[in-house]
Amino acid sequence: MTKTIQKALIISAVVYIVIGLLLVIWPDQARQIIIYAIGAAALLYGGYRIVDFFSRKENLSGVQIGVALGIACIMLGLFLLFKANVVVALLAAVIGVAVIVDSVLRLQIALNLRLSGERGWIALIVTAFITLVFGILLLFNPFTAVRVATVIGGASLLADGVFTLWGALQSGGGGTGRTVTIR
Repeated sequence: MTKTIQKALIISAVVYIVIGLLLVIWPDQARQIIIYAIGAAALLYGGYRIVDFFSRKENLSGVQIGVALGIACIMLGLFLLFKANVVVALLAAVIGVAVIVDSVLRLQIALNLRLSGERGWIALIVTAFITLVFGILLLFNPFTAVRVATVIGGASLLADGVFTLWGALQSGGGGTGRTVTIR
């Protein structure tokens, strides 16, 4: 592995570890910061698109959507900045409905398998009930469910960062010719 690739892997691993720790230790605050950052980025991009449209000196032929896209991004940015809790609840509710529908469909498939004498229906019915409960939790208590999902996501990022860092440091040992494939 080249030093450049090793350095890039180490930097990305450290970033993953830091973000993962933040999501695990402070899930609510980290989620808010992420929503605010996306809102600020949308606001800045929208402003850039509007300024760019009006500052061009060359002839603009064809359909131009710079102003419309800029206004839409500004509105999205303002919504994310001022209604972050609504975004979290709405997103959790939409995901909750999707998970409930998927769980009910898998429940039906499990029952069909049972009636036809097929194997594997018990595992399918158990997972269908577990995801059904999670979907109901997302729908009726979105903040708790989103908090749990945020912690799980943070733990995943943390583990990915630790394994990537370990792999990058293991492969940098004095030109041994070893390569590490990180997935």
